[in-house]
Amino acid sequence: MTTQPPGWYPDPYAAAPGVERWWDGAQWIAQTREPAPAPTWSPAPWPQQPEQPAAAVEPAAATWGARLAAYVLDGIPFVVLAFVLLGMFGYFDIIGRLAAGDESAMVDLEAMTAPFSPATTTTLVVGAIAHFLYNVGFHMRKGQTPGKMLLGIRVRMADQDRLPDGRAASLRWVVQQGGPQLLSGVPVLGLLAGMFSIADHLWPLWDGRSQALHDKAARTIVVRAR
Repeated sequence: MTTQPPGWYPDPYAAAPGVERWWDGAQWIAQTREPAPAPTWSPAPWPQQPEQPAAAVEPAAATWGARLAAYVLDGIPFVVLAFVLLGMFGYFDIIGRLAAGDESAMVDLEAMTAPFSPATTTTLVVGAIAHFLYNVGFHMRKGQTPGKMLLGIRVRMADQDRLPDGRAASLRWVVQQGGPQLLSGVPVLGLLAGMFSIADHLWPLWDGRSQALHDKAARTIVVRAR
């Protein structure tokens, strides 16, 4: 062993195999070391598939009957408002005179209800402003007017489940109500506006997503409320 170069060699004094002792070229010294652990093999981890987000389920569309009923219920306050405004111009006095057989009352009634009379103009303007604030305000804040709340339906954006913003709610009202009402007293255009309004409200009956024309313009849909 005197010609063996210095290094680590199997320990001739070790009780267990694998232990090594340092040979300094002339003799064994006290320094030993344990054998290095054998490398272990384990299979590569199986590639994990990324979790797919759950598909959003769109609520069922509101029925046409529920939409119509909500529309009628929402119109009741404005019928009352119209009578209040007409009453300020003496409408009920004229009706009372008619009931009493006063023939001149019919002339006064026709003058009051003429397209551009003060009573008609005031009723249309005030009613339109109130109707705009009512519809746009409720749809922006809740997605529902009181009529829709009672029927359990709501308005949401078509691309995602969120409330209509100011632009969508305003455009929806203009196409459904504002435009037809503004043109109602104009010859020919008023007739076309009335025909458009009828088609608008019937459109959900055959549309794939039950959208009316004003829904398509504003990119909204009407669905059942949760």
